[in-house]
Formats: sequence, structure tokens, C-alpha cells
Amino acid sequence: MYKTVLIKGITTENVTDKIDKQIVEMEKQSYRLITMSFLGTERAVLVFKKGLKGSLL
Repeated sequence: MYKTVLIKGITTENVTDKIDKQIVEMEKQSYRLITMSFLGTERAVLVFKKGLKGSLL
């Protein structure tokens, strides 16, 4: 199963912190990051896939 997350309010000071927090939160739910794109300068889209840790699925 795939899940898309939109992160708003990104600045150069908080970009890594906001993205890292979202990745950690999703990993707790067994999702892993597949891809990430920036929309302009203030938003990012992260796409996660649910699967077993260490699995190729």
C-alpha cells in the first residue's frame, strides 16, 4: 500500500527537520520512503510504501 504525505511550510532552516520527523513517524507504521519531490520552495511531497522491514516488497 502506498501513502502520499504533503509537508507544508518548509524553509531552508527547517527542511531536514520536518522531513526527518515525517520519515521517522511513517517508519513506526512500517512505511518506507520511496520518493520525494519539492513543489516550489515551501512544500514537499513524500511517497511511502508499506511493507516489511528488510523486504523487497
